[in-house]
Amino acid sequence: MRKLGTAIEALVFAALPVKAATAQYAITAQYTIAVPGEAPTSINRTPDGGSVRQTPGQAPSFTTTTPGGGYVVHQPGIARMVVTPLAGGGYAMQTPGQTPTFVIPRAGGGYMIEAPGQAPAFVSRLPF
Repeated sequence: MRKLGTAIEALVFAALPVKAATAQYAITAQYTIAVPGEAPTSINRTPDGGSVRQTPGQAPSFTTTTPGGGYVVHQPGIARMVVTPLAGGGYAMQTPGQTPTFVIPRAGGGYMIEAPGQAPAFVSRLPF
């Protein structure tokens, strides 16, 4: 579930760019991910280009940007996850000692999430 949340967060950042020219905008940029039957997750940008992700009742997780356009996702008590952009688009997500999970753009829009040993998951853009 953590990798799915991270994948969604990476996709939100890819789809909703922040105007970096205004630090005030970057501080106030906030997004909410609502999954039916679950508490909403809020994602707030930080001035350094990272974010804070908070779901009610859970410890927050933080992302910090890395050179090359990637992120490091860290949460107290949990191993850090590195999110790296791929040359052809999409992202590779990996926790130390684990096989990477890939988030790959699909023709026509949306993404496919490929995790080792699991059926692929698909993220599609809603028509609105």
